[in-house]
Amino acid sequence: MLFHQEGLGAATEHGFAFGPCVVAPTSRGQVGLRSPRPDAAPRIVHNYLTTEEDRDCIVAGIRIALEIAEQRAVADIATGRFGDTPASGSDADLLDWAKRSGQTLFHPTSSCAIGRVVDPELRVLDIAGLRVVDASVLPAVPRGNTNAPTVMAAEKAADLIKGIHRVAGAGR
Repeated sequence: MLFHQEGLGAATEHGFAFGPCVVAPTSRGQVGLRSPRPDAAPRIVHNYLTTEEDRDCIVAGIRIALEIAEQRAVADIATGRFGDTPASGSDADLLDWAKRSGQTLFHPTSSCAIGRVVDPELRVLDIAGLRVVDASVLPAVPRGNTNAPTVMAAEKAADLIKGIHRVAGAGR
């Protein structure tokens, strides 16, 4: 399928897409308050591709995707490119295209990491009665989908809130 507009856009034609991504980013963003109002949206600065390592990684990934797209098995069925494409194969143009067209994969994590913002029982440091239970408590960005680690954190939080202490590796 085409993954157009982060998967939120309506399909306008049949197709397929390659999705190179930086699986273990070294760039770090920030989440902060925009206003003291509790209903105000947070200020989120992603800082994607701000480290040389991440820029090199995405350029290499795009090169691999382009190489796959040129293979006969793919080229024989492809009818053309969809949407915006890099201006050329230069590192600068590939990076420019990545910055312009890149998507999040919806997996930002670690803004309230255990040990920095919350304790091992997911309680916000220095704020009584408040816990954080979502992907933001992960101490590092997982190399795969964030669903399973987030469910695991939620299950642990439920046990902690209920006062249940389980032994690691023991069944339910």
